[in-house]
This record gives sequence, structure tokens and C-alpha cells, in this order.
Amino acid sequence: MPLFSDPSVGIADPLLRRAYIVAERGRGTVSPNPLVGCVVARDGRVVAEGHHARAGGPHAEVVALDAAGPGARGADVYVTLEPCDHHGRTPPCTERLLAEGVASVTIGMRDPDTSVSGGGAERLAAGGVRVRFADDPGPFRAQNEAWLTRLVHRRPFVRVKAALTLDARPALSAGTRSAITSSGGRDVTMRLRAESTAIMVGAGTVDVDDPILTARGPLEEHAARTPRRYVLARTSLPAPGARVFQTPPECAAVIASGAADPDALETLRNAGVRVIGYPADGGILAALEALAADGVDDVLVEPGPRLMTALVESEVIDELVTITAGGLGGDEAPAWYTGPITGAAERLVPLFVPIESGIVGTDVVTVWRTVVGSPSGIGKGSALRCSLV
Repeated sequence: MPLFSDPSVGIADPLLRRAYIVAERGRGTVSPNPLVGCVVARDGRVVAEGHHARAGGPHAEVVALDAAGPGARGADVYVTLEPCDHHGRTPPCTERLLAEGVASVTIGMRDPDTSVSGGGAERLAAGGVRVRFADDPGPFRAQNEAWLTRLVHRRPFVRVKAALTLDARPALSAGTRSAITSSGGRDVTMRLRAESTAIMVGAGTVDVDDPILTARGPLEEHAARTPRRYVLARTSLPAPGARVFQTPPECAAVIASGAADPDALETLRNAGVRVIGYPADGGILAALEALAADGVDDVLVEPGPRLMTALVESEVIDELVTITAGGLGGDEAPAWYTGPITGAAERLVPLFVPIESGIVGTDVVTVWRTVVGSPSGIGKGSALRCSLV
């Protein structure tokens, strides 16, 4: 999810580039399915286009072919992901493409999902359709890195966001909600929320801040993309009356470990709060696997110090977004990370490298990726290949 750059500019074919842009319309709503965009063209001109909007809904190829109508026969189709050739919630897209009599299909990347039959390109070629693949599948893999993370690691893509002072303090005093960033930083937070499948915070954050965790302000037009909201709780559970469970309640849940108090869990359930369990001895990774099983490909985590430390020590952070304001927290402000030093006393060992940076309002926003070679994630430090701003 680049904030200051456009990976589509690296796609040489203009119609494949258009398919990439169209696919982005489904960001935040398609989990656990991939983002897919499709363009139907004739003589280099767009006849119709479509995207996959949500799991269980029509695939991008079907939406585009429906819009093209008779214009699909003999047309050239451009799609970001290899068309499916299996029966799932919807019929195979290959059958529809063959039935419409398209002349060619250009594909951004192969489908790596081994849980389906695959072979979409081969099926089309056997039916007389000219098939070719993009010279560089990199932008399409980057577009679907959340989906790929779940396929490879059985957990969501983890994006962590923090608003910090210049001395890296997340609040001005412990146990107190603090306003750190300007309206620019808040706008970035709302964009990250609106484009995420889910948001997760710890139970401690709910106790202190009582957040709503919805996308608001300038992104009101993205109301349909309001993400699912999860509260992670190991032993201490949030109050059932917390605001995160109210707006709307069906979009919120508690991810609770087996060490949580059973009576408190029952209280939450009786209040209508959905509870998802995970084994306490599995730690944060088990909690993330429970999220993936709940259909979440990507999660925006807004952690307090305890959760941030657990995420770092578990090596599950795929992307880190820091929004830095110009003030200082001082000695009484709590630390954001409370774990051991990364390296020896005389030398810091970086865990992250910056890939994007920009000024929004009076705040500095930096996007970090885990250093290449880290055991976690997809394409660390190089997945998006974005230039510094």
C-alpha cells in the first residue's frame, strides 16, 4: 500500500497498467481473495473494465465481460492475475472467457495458490486463446502481497502504524490518551484504516483510549471500506461497552488467548461481542493465524508498548509506518518499545529500512520494511521498490 508513489508506472503495457489501477478499487474489501482487475480492449482501446469487489462476488473477468457484452468477442483481455480454472463460490473464469470467444488474454502474474486446481493459462491456450504473461510480474505480486503472505505464512500481512514524538514516545504520559500528530498525521491514519481489511489493537489500548477504530474525516466517501476491528487480549479483556464494539458491532471481535478469564469471556459473548480463541502458548503468531482463519489477509496494528514489543520479538512485522511530530515527550513519557536492544551496546543493528517518506501537514511519515534476509514476510525491504520522497 504505497503512500507516496505509484507502482503502476513500472508496468510497460498500458492496458495491463489500467487493469492494475482498476484492481485497486477492491482494496480493503476482497479478503480472503486477491485483488484482481480486468480490461477488455479492441485495437488498443478499452471496451470495458471490472474488478473483484468482495469474496463471493463476481470475479473481475466476469464483471468486465458483462460490461463488454457483444464487444467481448474477438477482443483482447488484460487481467492482473491468472484466470481461475476451478469451481469455487463462482464458476471458472476460463469457461466464461472461452464462451465469449476472446482472442487473447494477457496476464500480470501466475496464480500461485496450490489449494486450487490452477492451469488457467493452459486451459485458455488449449481453447485457442493467445496467452502471454507480463515481462515483470513484480508490481502485481506487490499489489497482492497481503494475499501472498497468507498463502505462504498462514497469517495476515502485518502493517504497524505509530504516531510518535521526535524522541519516539507514543504518548505524553503513561495510561493517558495523548494527541501527538497534526491533522496531516490523522489523515494518513484514516487512509491506512480505510484501505486495510482489519485493524487490531491490544486490550490495554482499549482501556486507555477507548477508540472507535473507524475511518473518518476526509475519507468518509470510503465508508463502504470500513475495516473489521479486532481487540487482542491475552489475559485482561476489554469491557463489553467499549466503543470499538458499537460501530457497527458486527464488524468487531475479540481475539482471546486460552489464558483469558472464562467468566469475562462469557460476559463479552452475552453482550453480543464475537470472541475468537487462540492457544495461549502460541503467542502473537497463533493470534495472527486465528485472524487469517477469520478471512483476514492484511491487518493494520496500532499497538501500545506491550503489543509493539511482542510483534518485534515475534518477527511478524511486514511494514512499519511511523508518523513523527515535531514535539518531544521527555523523561516521563512512556517508551514505545520495551524489549532488548537490537545489537550490542556499541552498535545498533537495524531491523527495518525506509522505502518511502513524505511530509503531510506538519508531520513526517516514513514507511519501513524489514531488512532483507529477515525470517518473516514477503520480499522484505524490496517488495514495492518505491523511491524515497
